Amino acid sequence: MSSLNSSLLKVNNKLIIGLRVKKEFNAWDMIKILDGLRITVIKDEVGFLILHTPAHVPLFTGIHRNRVMQLLNRWVDYVEPLPSGITLSIIDNASIMFSGVKGRVTPVQDSTPIIMTICKSGDDQVRYTLFLRGTTRGKTDVLSCDDKASLPQLQDNVDLTLKPSPRPGSMFMTRYYPIDVDLTRHLMVLGATGSGKTTLVKSLINSALQKNVFNKIVIFDPTGEYSLDLVGRGYVAVPGIDIAVNPLALPRHRASELLSMAIQAAALIYGENDNGGFSFIQLEVLDKALERLGDRNNLKDLYVVLNDLEQELRRNDYLNAISAVRRRLRKVMIAALMRNALSASAAQSRLLVINMAPLYFVSQVAAIIFTLTFLEVLSGILRESLVVIDEAHRILNRYMVGESIIERLIREGRHDGVTLILVTQDPLDIKRNVLDIVGHYAVFKLNGKSAVEAADLLGIGKDMVIKLKPLEFYYHSNDITVKAQIMGNPGINYLMASDVIYKRLLERVNDEDYVNAMIKRFGRSLNPVLVPQVVELGERLGYDVRTIIQLAARKDPEYYKLLSRVIIGEE
Repeated sequence: MSSLNSSLLKVNNKLIIGLRVKKEFNAWDMIKILDGLRITVIKDEVGFLILHTPAHVPLFTGIHRNRVMQLLNRWVDYVEPLPSGITLSIIDNASIMFSGVKGRVTPVQDSTPIIMTICKSGDDQVRYTLFLRGTTRGKTDVLSCDDKASLPQLQDNVDLTLKPSPRPGSMFMTRYYPIDVDLTRHLMVLGATGSGKTTLVKSLINSALQKNVFNKIVIFDPTGEYSLDLVGRGYVAVPGIDIAVNPLALPRHRASELLSMAIQAAALIYGENDNGGFSFIQLEVLDKALERLGDRNNLKDLYVVLNDLEQELRRNDYLNAISAVRRRLRKVMIAALMRNALSASAAQSRLLVINMAPLYFVSQVAAIIFTLTFLEVLSGILRESLVVIDEAHRILNRYMVGESIIERLIREGRHDGVTLILVTQDPLDIKRNVLDIVGHYAVFKLNGKSAVEAADLLGIGKDMVIKLKPLEFYYHSNDITVKAQIMGNPGINYLMASDVIYKRLLERVNDEDYVNAMIKRFGRSLNPVLVPQVVELGERLGYDVRTIIQLAARKDPEYYKLLSRVIIGEE
């Protein structure tokens, strides 16, 4: 009864309660058994019901409440009460989007959004009003009944099959009320550049931090954008500097699969490694080398074993395969992949942002190996964690052979309490089985074949995806698809980011005027890719500190050469 108290309200001398549809059903089945109550059916992209009484007489309060309770008990599997504030929001929004239709009842297409209010007056006769979406002058009273018709006639002309509607929340606005994105399920975020997908993910991260629902949040940041946005709120780690993982710490068969998958991914996406993955004979060579490693367990040791194999396997096809495998390994023999290491700050931070931009600059294949290895080797720190992987198509390319750790996590559900948020600008690059298994999407504007693919996942028309505006998206969860928009744009906290960058620069250059001028001039460019180790290396090579800072701010190739040496381990 207490939940009913929070849902019932009195408006214009009527008792009113709003109901959310939990499971698809035909509202005509409920209408037929109404006793002393009126009903307003809202059939839009999702469905709602509003039960209300005639002009209320206090004497009948108990009677009306009992009728509502009986109805809810009978339809408990299909509907549930909404908070009174949400019901008011639905009525208010509906009243400015729909206008009444007068005249004889005519067939209404099943896909047409409608509102129908019905007040029973006899077994077959009802008073009703049909509302269609369109311009209104002021507000329409969507709870009114102004026309008459027979119940069978209305049923024949108007379909009232209602789709499920989402639970109310507070994060993102739909047409009728705010909703939340379910962070207990893996989520795939799809959208073109500039459509709002990164803004959505940042909102989800902020919400997770505020609600304290995860032990740890780990973000794989391929561009440095999250690193800049979240600097000062969490720990920003750079692979090869304060974090490293060793793929050969995995069981040998798993290491072989991981190396071959990463090399194949880089070949397919970036044309790295001779425009192809491992051939069968190259995989055979790799497996032989891994078998001979014994207790040795880093990529340099593997390279030495391949040299030894060259002396034994003298056939030309083997020699060519060994040469090809060595050539591929040389690209990943970098500090970020030589050992398992995690700085104390990175391990202890509740929010860990891994700035992958430097590693992607050095080697695409090394960055892919690092991501996959991290998720396997350091799985112990990921229990009850949120893991965000931006540009996920780099890791989950649909032409890759084999199952990665990410696919296994998706297939197993929230294994060890890990929730994945996978972000990509093109669903065509993602393995289709991954898209299908996730079943939980936020889709922003896409074009062409990408829009067709996304629309197929949502079960809507492609034009609906193409016509989305920035910060608008379709949210799909548990057979519910609803259009939503981000309320405001949190953007980047440049003030906080600039403050952290300011302090970092002052540590290197004791000149406030100069540092202020650099912040003012370059601002966002001075992101966490400006790492102390690069400055130190530059100084040892004869660079002036100010010159290094300016090179970093301009994203000058000369600075990235220094960065590459640090990442690779050539300091």
